[in-house]
Amino acid sequence: MAEDEIIKKHTKAVYTTWTDPNKKWFHKLKDILLEVLIIVFAVSVSIWLHNWSEERKDKKEEKEFYIGLKKDLQDDVKEMVNDRAALKELLQQTIYLEKVGYGAVYNQDSLMRYSSVFFTQVQINPRITRFEALKGSGKLDIIENKTKLYNITDLYQKIFPGIFRTNQAFNSLTADKIAPFAGDIIQLDTTGKLINIRDALHTSKMRWLLMLLKGNASNCISAYTTGIDKSNEIIKGIEEELK
Repeated sequence: MAEDEIIKKHTKAVYTTWTDPNKKWFHKLKDILLEVLIIVFAVSVSIWLHNWSEERKDKKEEKEFYIGLKKDLQDDVKEMVNDRAALKELLQQTIYLEKVGYGAVYNQDSLMRYSSVFFTQVQINPRITRFEALKGSGKLDIIENKTKLYNITDLYQKIFPGIFRTNQAFNSLTADKIAPFAGDIIQLDTTGKLINIRDALHTSKMRWLLMLLKGNASNCISAYTTGIDKSNEIIKGIEEELK
């Protein structure tokens, strides 16, 4: 019997008992109290069953979210590790070019190969759909462990956007400043080789730009490391939850 039908039935019984002229007040009170207890018990059981059902549903959704999120983060970590490795290599190349700009011994082939740093762009494409869908549904509270919820939210709302901003700064430097300056000053021969790159590196402006590029590359590496560490921490926590 549905909860509202139980309440309706026993509320009617209370009224009938109260208005029964053949019952003494003591018997009325006893019968009314009994009916009230039945109503309270029925409502309490109904609420408990509802909460139990909702809790089971939430736990199921939490588990499904964790399984999907773990896969998302594992893929994100692979991407970030590769990006960070490329940035570390770019940083070393930038340091090499900067040293040449200050007069260090150089290798022409290395100068040609490393000149690609003038035009490099970096980007991150984290898999945010699953988190945003849960957030948009207003159901983040299905994540029972609030420390894990904080870590997940911190990653998606602070750390990933932070990586994106450092990448933007890097890309703006190469696209808006370094690449245009290199295009204006560096000359090519008929085979496409850079014929005056060493002279370009000796200019004060190029050395200044390379110093800025070093700083931006280091910032990107640091941001990616934060993202990798936090993602691995969350993955480890998920694995503990799924045991």
